[in-house]
Amino acid sequence: MSEYGKFTWKILELLATGTLLGFTKDRSLKRELLEECDQIWYEMDRKQLYRFLERMHLKNYVEFISKKGGIERVKLTNQGRARFLEYQFKNIILGKNKRWDGKWRMVLFDIPEPKKKIRDALRRKLKELGFLEFQKSVFVYPYHCRDEINFVINFWDIQEHVYYIEAPIIPDQMLRSHFHL
Repeated sequence: MSEYGKFTWKILELLATGTLLGFTKDRSLKRELLEECDQIWYEMDRKQLYRFLERMHLKNYVEFISKKGGIERVKLTNQGRARFLEYQFKNIILGKNKRWDGKWRMVLFDIPEPKKKIRDALRRKLKELGFLEFQKSVFVYPYHCRDEINFVINFWDIQEHVYYIEAPIIPDQMLRSHFHL
């Protein structure tokens, strides 16, 4: 990712975190989020930040809200939130545990023909994430990835067509060999 891309991601993440702060009532979570945000804000070049926010405003990703005393707030617009989700979707990565727990994670789907493009895109995304295509609509991965898969299926709004299963598969020698387990 380019330096500009990393900077863009940081800003979008901070603005999205600010949105999350407004919704949470958990004080310890608020404190944790604020500490994380403060650290990132202080590391940024202010001139670069203001130029970036102005560009984001011109693209309608953020809006400036004036408050009393000349303080301005920056808020993600719906279009900005959509852009943030696209960034997250593009950059999603599945983790690998040091030890495999012996369970296989399977994503099964039966997406109807009118949503063929989404079905094909889901196949591509699962392969990109490192899943093995076991059958045309069954993909397998050895490590925990429920949250990431939920994000992907929610992104395309296909929850009713996709299933996530954690279970042992016997025999699994071919799978173990593929994933070097």
